[in-house]
Amino acid sequence: AVRRVDGVNGLYVYAVAYGGGSDGEPHDALSTQLWPSARVAADLVAAAAPASMVEIGCGLALPSLAAARAGVRVLATDRDSVALDFVSAAAEDQNIDIATQVFDVEDASTALPPGDLVVMADVFVTDPVAEACAARCEEALRRGSDVLVVAAERSTRDAFLRALGGGSFGPAPARLANGEGLWLVDGGAG
Repeated sequence: AVRRVDGVNGLYVYAVAYGGGSDGEPHDALSTQLWPSARVAADLVAAAAPASMVEIGCGLALPSLAAARAGVRVLATDRDSVALDFVSAAAEDQNIDIATQVFDVEDASTALPPGDLVVMADVFVTDPVAEACAARCEEALRRGSDVLVVAAERSTRDAFLRALGGGSFGPAPARLANGEGLWLVDGGAG
């Protein structure tokens, strides 16, 4: 069962109510739900307007949809192809141009896709995923990308910070400025 979920600023996403796609294809049910951190990230990236953005572990990709609607060239990635099908459908139905790609943040043999801004919103589902996200943040920063991480307060966020070597999550900035590097934004309670 598919349902439309209102996001931010008139945008919506499609979410699956039960653990299978329309063909019964198995997928990660967490990736087909709209999480609070995605709403926070969507507000920030729409106003930032970088030239290009890649969202890692996008799930339903509300931040990607918001950025693309603002004119940003966007690549929404997730390891779950069913979630990406939902992203493509929501983008098409709202006349938003967005590219999608299967990408597993834990697969260290695959380079991080390029983007001026790399966004991760509520992707720390396990400690290993959180640790992989920290490595991807470092990869993005080394190549000169800015990184926005919005995460709810869970134990996996602590694993991310340990792997990153420190830092802390704080309130959302008034706006993101290009060239600032790494933003760690509190996505609320888990």
